[in-house]
Amino acid sequence: MATLYLIRHAEAVPPGDPNYEDDDRPLVPAGRATARSLGTVLAAKGIKFDVVLTSPLPRAKQTAEELLAGYGEGAAELHEVDELAPGEKPRKLDKRLLKTEGESIALVGHEPDLSDYAGRLIGAKKARMKLAKPSVVCIECDEPPGKEAGELQWLLAPPWFGPATAGNDAGPVLYADRAR
Repeated sequence: MATLYLIRHAEAVPPGDPNYEDDDRPLVPAGRATARSLGTVLAAKGIKFDVVLTSPLPRAKQTAEELLAGYGEGAAELHEVDELAPGEKPRKLDKRLLKTEGESIALVGHEPDLSDYAGRLIGAKKARMKLAKPSVVCIECDEPPGKEAGELQWLLAPPWFGPATAGNDAGPVLYADRAR
């Protein structure tokens, strides 16, 4: 059984910025902070990755790097894979995952590819999902990743975590925990 964590990249320089080609757009500082906070929150909840696969585009790769920095020591290995680049075929990603060792795999990529892949995994081809930057979809697969191989476990969107505020040494806090 594999658990897949589909993670959309964090906030990047907007498309159309004259300083960057679309494929070269990096994260903005707030995007870096949010990606790092996501790593901190996931680590605090005991979610560990055996491996992290990322799109080769800078905004996804930087998201993965910040996510792992949020984990601190013992973070998973990061691998850049072409199968997570925008517009790649889902079956290519399925084949890549079959060759990937580990039961807990994070995939850092782009929209609409990740939402489409999530729908494909859970057997809901017409599912309408749009992941915010950066969101996480957790899908457990009882069989090798592929069409209708998984079950949606949870979705974590940015309103449930965020960068640590100045003077808050405890780091990010889930909004739901603030009422306690």
